[in-house]
Amino acid sequence: MEGFAAPMTREKVEAALNDKEGLYPKRWGSDFYHRYKEDIALFAEMGFKTFRLSIAWSRIFPNGDDVEPNEEGLAFYDAVFDELLKYGIEPLVMLSHYETPIHLALEYGGWKDRRVIGFFERYVRTVFERYKNKVKYWLTFNEINIMGISGYVGGGLLFEDGKQNFQDLYQAAHH
Repeated sequence: MEGFAAPMTREKVEAALNDKEGLYPKRWGSDFYHRYKEDIALFAEMGFKTFRLSIAWSRIFPNGDDVEPNEEGLAFYDAVFDELLKYGIEPLVMLSHYETPIHLALEYGGWKDRRVIGFFERYVRTVFERYKNKVKYWLTFNEINIMGISGYVGGGLLFEDGKQNFQDLYQAAHH
């Protein structure tokens, strides 16, 4: 990879809150979800050669432990990658940018439960297989060390009364 690169994370820019899928309540973004073609054309015009983006685990497996992936979510990223490649922009994909589907946090306690490893593996295998001819460069976790600062952000851990449990933090980081 050479040249300029542009980073983007799903939770900061997609802004697809009111879509029919009914997912992703977060905050306002730049609406990349609906304007990705326009945004990518602007990136190309500015000379960007690499675009770092994250795939939303919850867009592919809305609950995290679903057996089958959400085809509509997969199709969205197909379209994004096709658009990037059309302009000669290399996608650099982050598999997890501080995202654990909320169901996994509520039902399993996030990454402290070893079963979440299997759910993450299913998600990763799904996107690797789906996008193997479109994506060459993959990153696993963004700033994995954030687990020690914020167990919820880094590992989907929920703590009563806001008190972090260090055993759970270390177990989640281990997984």
